[in-house]
Amino acid sequence: MKKMMSRYFIFFALACMPLEVSATEQAVKEAHKPPILTTTAIIEIHEGGQFKGIVLIERGKAPWGKAIPGGKVEYGETVENAVRREMKEEVNLDLNDLKQFHVYSDPTRDFRHHSVEVAHVAKAYQGPIAGDDAAKAFIVKLEDIPWNELAFDHAQVLKDYIEWRNGNRALAMPKP
Repeated sequence: MKKMMSRYFIFFALACMPLEVSATEQAVKEAHKPPILTTTAIIEIHEGGQFKGIVLIERGKAPWGKAIPGGKVEYGETVENAVRREMKEEVNLDLNDLKQFHVYSDPTRDFRHHSVEVAHVAKAYQGPIAGDDAAKAFIVKLEDIPWNELAFDHAQVLKDYIEWRNGNRALAMPKP
């Protein structure tokens, strides 16, 4: 009888093992959640050969506040195509002299989810017109940036941009 019970126990244990492995594999799959890839552009507005300022938006939905225009990179889309698309949708601007500036990836930069932002610098030669997620779009001089009203980590992004603009080239990625 003991021998038979032993066999049943071994059979039962072996039968349950794949369930344990499967449950473990499932937990690992559920734990893997990649960050969302986003892109922005610090758009320098030039009129008549003069630098007028950069484009900011007033967000039309949460999280509220002012921000550098941008959005998500769609599956199958390059980051460069995404930033051009987003700028056309959000502020109705075509980008000139597009350059990748820096990547921001702090998991806490957006309280909604972990996002990785590829920030760019570009030029435009007309004023922005709000569209898509932007309630308003406007040009702001660098000395008038509303630091306390910026969403996400855009205050840090713009501080890095200003430092880069003032000559600290180490902040920009040399070859995107």
